Amino acid sequence: MDIIAAHRQGLVEKLESEAAALAGRPQDFGQRVVVLHHLYNHSRGGHAWALAEARRELRMARAIENLRRRLARWGWLGGSQEQSGLKLESLAEALGEQSRARCATTYLAYRLSGMQALREEAEQQISPELLDALGRCHAARRSGEPATDDERQLLFDLSERLAASAADERLAVAWAAVEATGLGRAARSLLGGKACERALARDRKRGWQEIERGLRNDNAMPASFRANPAQHFFALQQALAERRRKSWRDACDLEADSFELAA
Repeated sequence: MDIIAAHRQGLVEKLESEAAALAGRPQDFGQRVVVLHHLYNHSRGGHAWALAEARRELRMARAIENLRRRLARWGWLGGSQEQSGLKLESLAEALGEQSRARCATTYLAYRLSGMQALREEAEQQISPELLDALGRCHAARRSGEPATDDERQLLFDLSERLAASAADERLAVAWAAVEATGLGRAARSLLGGKACERALARDRKRGWQEIERGLRNDNAMPASFRANPAQHFFALQQALAERRRKSWRDACDLEADSFELAA
C-alpha cells in the first residue's frame, strides 16, 4: 500500500470511528437525534430522511418511557411484572442497537460521499444509486440551489434501503417476547411498524420545515441544542473525539514498551 492509499485508508477508519461514536450506545436516542438533525441541517434540507429518522428516534425514546411508566402502575401483576419489565428492556436494547446501526451507516455514507478525495472508497461502500443521489444532494448544498422534489424523494428512499440493511435478528426475538406479555398491544401501538408508518405520513403532511422547527423546540432536547443545534453538534463531536484520544492514551499507558515504541 503506497503512502497516499494508506492516508486515505486512515481517513476512512477515522470516519468509521467517528460515526460509531456519534451513534452512541443503544440507549442514546437523544444523541442520535442531534446527529441526524445535523445531517438534515448540513444538507440545507435536502436529506429529509435524516430528519424523519431523528423524529423516529425521539418518538421511540418517548414510547419506551411511556411503556415503562405504564408497567410501573401495574402492581397487580406481581412476579410477572418483573418478567415483563425485563422483556421490555430487551426490546428497548434491540431497538436502540438497530437505531445505532442505522445512524452510523447513514452518517458514514453522507460523509464519505461528500469527500472527493475518498471517492474510490465511497464507491466500494455505497451503492452507485445512493452515491449518485448523495452527490446531487452535496452539489445542491454547495451551490445553494435546492434539489428537486424527485431528487429528495429518491435520496429518501435509497437512504431507507441502506438503513434497513442494518436489521438485527434479535429485534424479532425481543418483539415476540414482549408480545407475550400484557404490554404487547400497547408496545405495537406505540413502536410497531404500522405506528411508525402513520407517524411518517403525518410528518410528510405537515412538511419538513414545520417538523424541523418543532424538533428544534422540543423540550425533550437539551437547552443548548434548542439554542443552537449546529454548535451543540460540534461540541458533541469534539467531546467524543477527546474521549477517543484519552482512551487511546490510556491504552498506550498500559503497554510496558509504549515509550520505547514511540521513540
